Amino acid sequence: MNADWVMVIITGIYVIATIFICLANIKAANASKEQLREMQKQFAETNRPVVELEFHYSRRTWYIARFVNRGNLSAQHVKINLDQEFIDSLPEESMRKELERIKGKECIIGAGQHYDLYIGSNKLRGNPNMKPLTGTIEYESQVKTYQSDLFVDLEHYMTFFSSTTDEEDLLKTMKKIGIKQILSAQSANEEDSE
Repeated sequence: MNADWVMVIITGIYVIATIFICLANIKAANASKEQLREMQKQFAETNRPVVELEFHYSRRTWYIARFVNRGNLSAQHVKINLDQEFIDSLPEESMRKELERIKGKECIIGAGQHYDLYIGSNKLRGNPNMKPLTGTIEYESQVKTYQSDLFVDLEHYMTFFSSTTDEEDLLKTMKKIGIKQILSAQSANEEDSE
């Protein structure tokens, strides 16, 4: 009978050890599931469109609100909703009409690409009635919707990127070449006349 009790005790120890092993395995499986969920979340955040707003001052004439997709996927069904108060504060009627015309319209911004909204010419600078650019931008990718609020006080905006076009650069080069040719032709004429 002594041997029977020893077997019962050993079996009991095995049962208790098995229960602890099962509990430890359940805990490890839950931790692995949580880690997998976190990795999937990080992957989704890394592989999605990210549309950001920046301002450009093009050709030393036009102020542009540029919506840049810095993400890895195209932004689908992009809707740029500017508040009416901002649109009404623009000094140029043609710009106000264009912003009114695009209300409710959608576009696509590919990865690494941008969409430009012209918001004014040099008349925009120093406009005392200018309201901050406010509104929202909404876009989708892979059945998920993203939305960001827009708020930029143009009066206190630190950086405007100024850019020239390829045509302007070509015109400058042509002018330089033309001046050099005129000077060398004039120099040749002076030598011939001596």
